[in-house]
Amino acid sequence: MRGRIAELEAALLDVTQRKDSLQSGYSETFDQAGVGIAHVSLSGQFIDVNASFCEMMGMSRDELGDMNFQAITYEPDLDQNLDALAALKRGEVPGYRLEKRYVRANGEIFWVDLTVSAHRGQDGLPIKLISIISDISEKKLAEERQEFLLGELNHRTKNLISVVQAIVNQTAGTAASVPDLKASLSHRLASMAASQDALLAKDGRQATVRDLVEAQLAIVLAIDDKRISVSGPDLLLEPDATRVISMALHELITNACKYGALSRSTGEVHIAWAVEPVDTGEFTMSWVERHGPVVVPPTRVGFGRRVIERMVTGSTNGTVKLVFEPAGVEWRLSAPLSNIAC
Repeated sequence: MRGRIAELEAALLDVTQRKDSLQSGYSETFDQAGVGIAHVSLSGQFIDVNASFCEMMGMSRDELGDMNFQAITYEPDLDQNLDALAALKRGEVPGYRLEKRYVRANGEIFWVDLTVSAHRGQDGLPIKLISIISDISEKKLAEERQEFLLGELNHRTKNLISVVQAIVNQTAGTAASVPDLKASLSHRLASMAASQDALLAKDGRQATVRDLVEAQLAIVLAIDDKRISVSGPDLLLEPDATRVISMALHELITNACKYGALSRSTGEVHIAWAVEPVDTGEFTMSWVERHGPVVVPPTRVGFGRRVIERMVTGSTNGTVKLVFEPAGVEWRLSAPLSNIAC
């Protein structure tokens, strides 16, 4: 009999030790988990929270214990959470998972992945909620950036198609022959490609004025051509400004090579830009030709001139002055710095 009692006592002790071990293990898992864990009443009141969730929210366990999840949920996301909870209470779903936003103690809004399951009693009815919370802010930021980039890519692609269509239509209307059309189109499309290269050289977003000038000159001239002088401060351009200024430069370079200063070995072209007053004022850029053939003002306005004047003016909200002086062509752009620089 005594042996039987001893066996029962030993078994009882073993069960008790296992229970204590499980409770201790659960407590360690709860407190040391790398994700937020919260026990929540059916009304939304926090019953217990672990250290990770406290750190995530920037609040103590006591502070969260006096609150419900409704108080820390970003208001636009609350209805979605309440609807999911109502469905769980009605027994329509065993649990739910959703992405929502919380508001930290310092007012910062951040995204979480929330998984909620019900702890049920013997009757099968939910007694409390067990929530697992993971901070997914970086993931959401990456998704938003990707969505923005895709939208911008779509916008730029449509703009480029429109520009190409305009170039084809205008060039076809003024070309004297098929070879002339082919040559003009090739140069103008090369100009667009060079402007895109200048953009990509600066993380796909920005190019300096110097980058742009050198890229356009390199299409038709040697890099060390002594007839060209370039001066101006380092200045990062907005993508739209990059595109229209590059096209204007291409037209100026092409015309100078065909009819202007760059058609003579003695010709000179001075390209300069400035911001006055520095950093807050107006952006100015000039193209001045000298020592070339005597300039005869054109009798008609072609596509190139429309690019040089109207397209640049419209895209930069600036003013363009194009003068056909006998001594050489002069082109000057003035625009608000905010419409030019990044």
